[in-house]
Amino acid sequence: MATAKLKPSKIVAIVLVGVVVLWIGSGVFGSNQEPATEAKSPTSAIPIQKVSVATVVPETHERSIFVSCVTEADRRATAAARGNGVIIELMAVPGAVMRAGQTAAIISDEGREASVKQAEALVAQRNAEYDASKKLIDQGTTPRNTLPALEAAVAAADASLSAALAEAEKLTIKSPIDGIIDSVPVQVGQAVRDGTEIAEVIDPDPMLAVGAVSEFRRASLKIGQSVTVRFVNGSPRKGTINHIGLSAEAATRTYKVEARMMNPDALIADGLTCEMNILLAPIEAVSIPRSALVFSDDGQLGVRVADVESKARFVPIEIVDDGRSSVWVSGIENSASVIVVGQDFVKDGDPVEAVPTAEAATKTEPPA
Repeated sequence: MATAKLKPSKIVAIVLVGVVVLWIGSGVFGSNQEPATEAKSPTSAIPIQKVSVATVVPETHERSIFVSCVTEADRRATAAARGNGVIIELMAVPGAVMRAGQTAAIISDEGREASVKQAEALVAQRNAEYDASKKLIDQGTTPRNTLPALEAAVAAADASLSAALAEAEKLTIKSPIDGIIDSVPVQVGQAVRDGTEIAEVIDPDPMLAVGAVSEFRRASLKIGQSVTVRFVNGSPRKGTINHIGLSAEAATRTYKVEARMMNPDALIADGLTCEMNILLAPIEAVSIPRSALVFSDDGQLGVRVADVESKARFVPIEIVDDGRSSVWVSGIENSASVIVVGQDFVKDGDPVEAVPTAEAATKTEPPA
């Protein structure tokens, strides 16, 4: 049988299939060899980042707290009417010095003296009745069981007299404390009732400086600490802390702090705006630029340093004192190289080239 000749179209088809098979095979082999090529390639090196550092040395830092405050009189009281009446005399004058118990005003009698006289007459009558009946009882002509009733009558009369005298004392309105009269809201001829304010008396010595501190600052305060209070005119006055609040203000979460200042000349008025400088115990700390502060991945405040192996390392710190451009912190080792420029471009373990701050020519740029 004669061999069949292949048509040209079939020959072309066979050639194309062969080419495709060879192309696919070459791709598979190439993919199998590529991982081996990558495994042989060396790991790319971490670029060394140039950073600017400052060498810090701990030193004794004098700490202080500045607190906005206002002056407040340690003692103030109101001379008030204790009964109804009309003011017939007014001795209280704004600015006058008054002593405790000194008369500030007198109000009308309103029958009080008459009540006293009536009560005195009743007491005399009850005492006379008691004396006469007591003689009869002693003689045996009157039963002894009447004696308790007589004694009760005398006691009731004495009580009525005491009440009348107390009511009569309300005619005179007196200053409750030593101090200076600040205001007199009434005048002669004015009708007053029980509780009406006649005069406000302020004792200027001592004077208080009252402010508020945060819970963080409160832990540094103690009773008896020295303070310096400065007023708007710049004049200072020494004082000592006499009260630290135990309960925080609900809105601000701050604690009240009071300092007492001697004010015998009454030059410090009530309600003045002031600033309280509270001196704290000195502490070992270092000063660093505020810009050097960073946060760790878990949110802890600290700085980055260049260690002896020229690698970046995070160091947690605690702020001791806060300033405008720098802060005093504790927790940094002596002679540590704190990264002050470039700390945001490196992380723990990254190799760094530390350049002293004075020699840093340009600001560090992030690695490419």
